[in-house]
Amino acid sequence: MGLCRVWFSGNCLSLSTVQRRASVVCEAAPKKVDSAVKRARQAEKRRVYNKARKSEIKTRTKKVLEALEVLKKKQDAQAEEILSIEKLIGEAYSIIDKAVRVGTLHRNTGANRKSRLARRKKAVEIHHGWYTPTPEASV
Repeated sequence: MGLCRVWFSGNCLSLSTVQRRASVVCEAAPKKVDSAVKRARQAEKRRVYNKARKSEIKTRTKKVLEALEVLKKKQDAQAEEILSIEKLIGEAYSIIDKAVRVGTLHRNTGANRKSRLARRKKAVEIHHGWYTPTPEASV
């Protein structure tokens, strides 16, 4: 058959003859490095932790927005009714701030979500006449 040459590079062993009549290639699956296994384990833990935190943020935000919608549609609403919603907003702010602090959310994302809640609250207050925006003074 002729002269045989053996090439080995990484995980591949290649045998071939000088005439290039036969070629055998075998590959062994590389063993996962221990650090990679640990990283995968840590990533999964973080994913579950972050998912729970984000879910809580969405739930709190949804509760606040629903309460604001109910209050906006209510014809004979009193100004004191906004206090219970402010408590819900405070809880939502707290959860958002914690998520930003531990790195689940980017700080700008957290700020945007808090701003969104504040704007909706102010819109309800304006709708019922409990808040009147002051015009900005020209300089």
